[in-house]
Amino acid sequence: MFSNNPFRQSGKWYRGNTHSHSTESDGKLPIADRFSAYQDAGYDFLVLTDHRKVNDVSAYSSSDFLAISGSEVHPSNPYGGPVYHFVAINIHTPVNCSKMHPNAVLDDIKEQGGEAVLCHPYWCGHTITDYLPLRNYFAIEVYNDTCMGIGKGFSEQSWDDLLDKGGPVLGIASDDSHGTEHDCFHGWIMVKAEELTLDNIMESLRTGAFYSTLGPEIIDIDLQDNQISVKCSEAQSIVFKAERSRGRRFVASNGTLLTEASYSVPAHTKYVRIEVTDVTGKKAWSNPFFF
Repeated sequence: MFSNNPFRQSGKWYRGNTHSHSTESDGKLPIADRFSAYQDAGYDFLVLTDHRKVNDVSAYSSSDFLAISGSEVHPSNPYGGPVYHFVAINIHTPVNCSKMHPNAVLDDIKEQGGEAVLCHPYWCGHTITDYLPLRNYFAIEVYNDTCMGIGKGFSEQSWDDLLDKGGPVLGIASDDSHGTEHDCFHGWIMVKAEELTLDNIMESLRTGAFYSTLGPEIIDIDLQDNQISVKCSEAQSIVFKAERSRGRRFVASNGTLLTEASYSVPAHTKYVRIEVTDVTGKKAWSNPFFF
């Protein structure tokens, strides 16, 4: 699991958003308009995740666009924190989570062939205490655009806390689109897959064959022995993040911008992930590579 380097495997890059809402819950657009807006904006796939509902989206896929069903579910938190928010990707039956333990909810999602994402930790007020008892999720939202409305869209520390103290987990940037402008088309994932099919996209998600971005492009990542190198679009900084105090940050200087950097990974390092930040402050995140 999470063993693939998408930059070293065959396939094409597909742009997608894994968290969106329609008028079937608290979104501002009907289902058809939500899908068409993303297709018109150049996306290859969209997951519809209305609260506590699963909608039939089969009519909205075409040869060049994939509509994926999902849901946002809210089991209670028995560990003292606020209610959980999980995005369930590729489920087809609603999860009756009102009286279910959160791990039973995550098990249900997995049993349906779906995958679960821990949503907007900073916005929720969740900490490592809330997340360590959970199992059967594959990713956490490192960025959620609608949460920027209160300035809590970035959850990088929550991701690193889980990587440091828990186990392997991937990072996803999403819109969580409710409206029509302010929380749309700002955070997405680039997925490497053989074809634009549900099975191929789900397999790429599960194996970490994607990166997240607000605009910057990660062009290549190379792993050679203890060396990890990245090439990217023009950046103000490139950061290699590892557990606790490990890692390194490269910053552009003398009026130039960075387009590549390399890091010699110290012995016994658990993981390294890469953050690219452009001159406007927009970021891209690789998934972690585990050693």
